[in-house]
Amino acid sequence: MRARSLLRPRIGAVLALVDPALRGQVESIHAFRVAARSLRAALRNLATRRKGKLVREARGALEAAIDCLAGPRDRDVGRALLTKRPVTSAELGAVRRRVVGLCDSERRVALARAATRWPRDLDRLLARLLRRREPSVDKVIRRTRAEAWQQRRRALALVRSLGRRFVPVRLHDLRRRVRSVRYALVELGEVDSTAQVRVTRLKPLQSALGDIQDRMVLSEWLEGQAKRFRRTDPALSRALTVEARRFLAGSRKAHVALRKLRPARHLEQLALHVDPHAPVPPPRRGERTRHRRG
Repeated sequence: MRARSLLRPRIGAVLALVDPALRGQVESIHAFRVAARSLRAALRNLATRRKGKLVREARGALEAAIDCLAGPRDRDVGRALLTKRPVTSAELGAVRRRVVGLCDSERRVALARAATRWPRDLDRLLARLLRRREPSVDKVIRRTRAEAWQQRRRALALVRSLGRRFVPVRLHDLRRRVRSVRYALVELGEVDSTAQVRVTRLKPLQSALGDIQDRMVLSEWLEGQAKRFRRTDPALSRALTVEARRFLAGSRKAHVALRKLRPARHLEQLALHVDPHAPVPPPRRGERTRHRRG
């Protein structure tokens, strides 16, 4: 049985969001990165020749586009976190205005840089993919179940190796693994309705991991700004250091909340019903544990 097009709406979503994202619309930047990551993951399971040259090039262009918008997205998230804190004094208000101004300035620079580094062949590659055949329903089910199982297995290994430790790099890698499980389950849900329940079960885990990462990224940025102003404006540098430590503490607090969720139990309860003895494929080329944005 041939599947209805599962790639077409994903490709359409990415193409529709390119222009508003590059114009700097906050929601469009976030929506583009979500849609591009979803499409990049889907190409592993929904493309007929998933290891062919066209798929490799398209996935590379999508990854480049996602990276281009990482800086603006980090500043958007950071700004939102900064402005949530109540202003309790005139001094704090003055520091807040300066920090938000720095955040906005760096966002503009990052957007300009994104426009110059944007993968120019992205539209062409995605248009070519639209003309390709897609695999059958049976093949999609087999592929997505195997992908979900493999990503969950890796996520569980990370959870167990971390234990109770707060290691931002490893926690970010865990976030990426959980996100990959979710993408595979979303794809499976389009041909198997029982998968939707499992997607819902992953949301608290994803949210907790996102809270850890967002606060850590903002803390690192504030620390960098503090070093920048250490000689020219010591008072601002000290205030930025205080804020950096506050968000680092917030990241640790989010980690405590993650541990309370018992992530290993969350992942084990997905019950993916895939052969537990199936070998896990070797890491993909260039895949390694590293701290990357979103």
